[in-house]
Order: sequence, then C-alpha cells, then structure tokens
Amino acid sequence: MENWNKIEFISTFKLHVTPSELERLEFYRIQYLLKEYEEYVKRENEQYEKQNKEIEKQNKSMGSLNTPKFEAPKFNIPNIQVPKL
Repeated sequence: MENWNKIEFISTFKLHVTPSELERLEFYRIQYLLKEYEEYVKRENEQYEKQNKEIEKQNKSMGSLNTPKFEAPKFNIPNIQVPKL
C-alpha cells in the first residue's frame, strides 16, 4: 500500500494524472509511465550536473584573471584653526 501511495503522489503531483484516471489504467501502463518519468528525471539531473560543471569551469577561468585592485586615493587635509569667539 505504501508503494501505491508513492505512485499516486508522483502521478498526481508530477504527471498530473488524477487518482481516478490512475485506477482505470492497467498496471503495466502505470509501470511504463513511472519508468519514463524516472528516465526523464535522470536526464534532467545529468543535464543539470553538466551545466553546473561548465559554470564552475567558467568561474575558475574568470577567477584566474588578474583583476586590478582599486584603492582610494590619499588626500592631505590641511589643519584649519577655528577662530576664537
């Protein structure tokens, strides 16, 4: 029963199949749906990891560039005597 609840959750939340539609399907069709969904998630995760690796690679190459460091200029402020009142 626990597995069926997981199947219902995945089918309704991710696949947008209502529980009544799910009950009308043959079990092998449900298995095919879940298998296709698992493969889809796997492909998405692989693509996500590939993009993250490319971004990390770009960040490392950008970090190795010598960027100039900017410092605030130093000013000599003259001493001004305040007049006595």
